[in-house]
Parts: sequence; structure tokens; C-alpha cells
Amino acid sequence: MALTKRGWRAAFVAAMALGAGGAAYSAESMPPAQYQVLSHDILKQLIEIDSTHAHGSLVAAQAVAQRALDAGYGAADVSVLAPADHPTKGNVVIRLRGKGHGKPLLIIGHLDVVEANPRDWTTDPFKLVEKDGYFYGRGTEDMKGDDTLVLTAMIRMKKEGYVPDRDIIAAFTADEEAGGDADGVQWLFAAHRELVDSDLVLNTDGEGGWLKNGQRYYVGIETSEKLYATFELETTNKGGHSSLPRPDNAIYQLTAGLQKLAAYQFPLHLTDTTRSYYSQIALLRPGAERADMLALAGPSPEAAAARLSLDPVQNAQLRTTCVATMLRAGEGESALPSRASATVQCRLIPGETPEQTQATLEKVLGDPGIHVSVDGPIDPSPETPLTADVQARFRRAVDSMWPGVPIIPDMAAGASDSVYARLAGEPSYVSSGMFTDIDDVRDHGRDERVGVHAFYQGGEYIYRLLKVMAARP
Repeated sequence: MALTKRGWRAAFVAAMALGAGGAAYSAESMPPAQYQVLSHDILKQLIEIDSTHAHGSLVAAQAVAQRALDAGYGAADVSVLAPADHPTKGNVVIRLRGKGHGKPLLIIGHLDVVEANPRDWTTDPFKLVEKDGYFYGRGTEDMKGDDTLVLTAMIRMKKEGYVPDRDIIAAFTADEEAGGDADGVQWLFAAHRELVDSDLVLNTDGEGGWLKNGQRYYVGIETSEKLYATFELETTNKGGHSSLPRPDNAIYQLTAGLQKLAAYQFPLHLTDTTRSYYSQIALLRPGAERADMLALAGPSPEAAAARLSLDPVQNAQLRTTCVATMLRAGEGESALPSRASATVQCRLIPGETPEQTQATLEKVLGDPGIHVSVDGPIDPSPETPLTADVQARFRRAVDSMWPGVPIIPDMAAGASDSVYARLAGEPSYVSSGMFTDIDDVRDHGRDERVGVHAFYQGGEYIYRLLKVMAARP
């Protein structure tokens, strides 16, 4: 991804001054020492398994499964699965049996990571290195760190003999990152629904806690994400020799249309999630910015939205966006182009459709000679309302660790596997267990890392969050 799931939000928050503080890390909110040791060992094991797209996630899935079996889970409650046509794209599903009060709680996280070139790093990306208060390694932030915390919590609850009110299912999955030809969550819902059927889904792949200057700012809960849709624009003509140029040049025709698209701004479109987000984040903001955010809820929000939209990240929250990302044209330097094409990637506000967006693109381009098509099919991306009950449960878990830190719902401009849970009719909330420095987000980047204290404390938070979320109302 050009802008990662946590990275896009960090770009927004980093532009803001600190608006809320928080308590320092404390020994009282750390997990017991033996589970800190366990989580370190699991993280080291997972980081040192190369689960990039070319290698697949089967080895990592098998390692997770063995950890669960060694902790006392029965073979019937630990399933390692991979599609027959993608045998290296392993998934593992672990079930902690509960008292049967309601449908299970499901927590998901992917085991695959993006590529890492060792020449670009100051440490080996596939070795866990601890230095200067951080753990370094590919996947520490996205998202083997959170996978480790979930697995450790599942092991801890099993060893403690904890029996939740309902089953807790943890699914560690394949192929969420680049490549995506055997997405684990999508495949499990399609082929093994009985293993992941639930009525509440947590996903730690994004959002979560944000730090600024060492202080806690807020805990984000993603309740929706924009719809990813890619369009192809193409012009064609008979071409010819470059010594005899004509006005009807395929490149000129296409680029003229792209210039119109560059100047176009989709209309303001607020959703329930973004209305709630701005009404709450505004209270942490100073001066004119606060006024503009609050004005979005008023009868005439256009002027405030225009000012906020000068920030590309805020603009992405306020409307659908479409941008040209690739160009292809020409057969040789002495030939007039017979074909020119461009890839335009759009991120649609939930509730809008690819068909509506294609119609808008065709209208903006204003040239029937530019053929517009969509790479599809495109699944819808429904919102998950943040219910009073779910919000209260998050509040309870957060306050048990960091009393008073704001909890704010938001919409991701990027994408996650939660879209497949929502399409399956299961409400899904995305929130990492770890606090991350908003000025130093490194997922998908060089020298990816997480704070040692944030990692261990996140383990205690995930343990408490799972117990709170699995409890009866």
C-alpha cells in the first residue's frame, strides 16, 4: 500500500498539536513476568519466519498452532488450513471454549508481511533485535506484534483455566498484504464459516493507541473503511509515423482528460462514523481547527470542509477520492501512439458504489473517446455502528489501563480484512493493542519497530479486552 493503515492516520494526527495527556507506563499494568517472556519468545519466532508473499504463511501458522497445542488446547480446537490451490497460504484458527452464552467472539490478524530489503535496514529485518527501547523487525508493527499479543492472551487464559461466557476464536490468517490471491479471512468465511462464525469481530490490524511526545492522545476504533476501486482509462486511434503528427493523438487525448480529473473534487460526504469522529476529535483541537470541525455538523459545512480539505489526509475523510497512479502509452519513439491508458485508483466513501463513481469519472472526463472500465467485481464496504454496549466495553478495558484516554471511532482510508467480516454480516472493529508514536510510524517501511514497553503493556490490554468483550451483557 502507498499509505499504510496506521500511517494515513498518523499523518493526520501528527499535524496536530498535543491535545490530551496520559499516565506513564506502570508495572501494575504489565502482564505477569512469565507472559512477558512468552510474548518475547513468540515475537522472536514469528519475526524470524519469512512470511512474505513469495514464501507464504504456512510455517508461521504451524508455529502458532504448536504454541497453542503445547499450552493445552486440544487438537479439535486448533485448525491449520490452506486452500488446495495455494498450499503455502496457511491459516490457523484457535478456539477457547466458553460457557455457551451466545455466539463466539472472533479476533483476527494476518500472519503475512510485506517485503523488506536488508540493504535498506540498519538491522536484519528477519531477526528480532532489541535496542534503544524498541523491538526491530519486519512485522513488529504490521502485524506480528499484535498477533503475538493475541496468541499470548489465548495461551494465558487457557493456562489460567479461564472459561469465558462465550467461546473466543482467534484466527491468524494469510495474504492480507500485497499479492492477496488467497486472503485468509475471505477464504475462511467462504469455505469454513463454521470455524469463524460469530456475532462480534475484533481486528488488531490498524488504529489503536496514539502517542505524541510520549503522552497518550487517544485510542482509535475503526468502524468503517473506504471502498477500494480501480478504474482503467483508455484511448485508441490508428497511430502512424511520428513524421506526420495529427491532433488526434492518443496520449494528448488521455492526458487532457486526466487534467480535468486532477482539477475535480468529489462532493463532501460525511457518514455516521466521520460525523462522530469530527465531533469528538474537535474537542481535543485548538482554535480555528476546532471551529471548522464542529462546523461540519452545521447547516452550511462547505467553507469549513474546504479549509480542512487542504490537508490531504483530512480530505480523504471528507469525500471520495480518485487519483491517477499509472500511465502506459506508445509503441516506439518514431511511432504515433495507437493506444494510451491510465490506472486511476479510487477510495469510495461507504455507501457509494463503483457504478456511481464510474458515471462521475465519465462526466468529469467529458470525452466519449476515453473508455472507462472498472477492475472488478468490487465488494461493498458497509459501516459497523459503534453500539453503546461495544463502546462501553472498550471504555472499560481502556480505563483499566489508561483512565480517561479518549476513545474515538473513525474511518480508515486504507483497507483491512474487516471488510470480509462485515460482508459476512459480522460487525467488526479494528484497534491495535499497542500505542504507537504518531511521529514515527514505520509499518511497511525501513527499520520497522515497536516500543518494548508498549508491546508488553499491549499484551495486558489485549488480555483484558478479550475478557471484557467475551462477557455477557
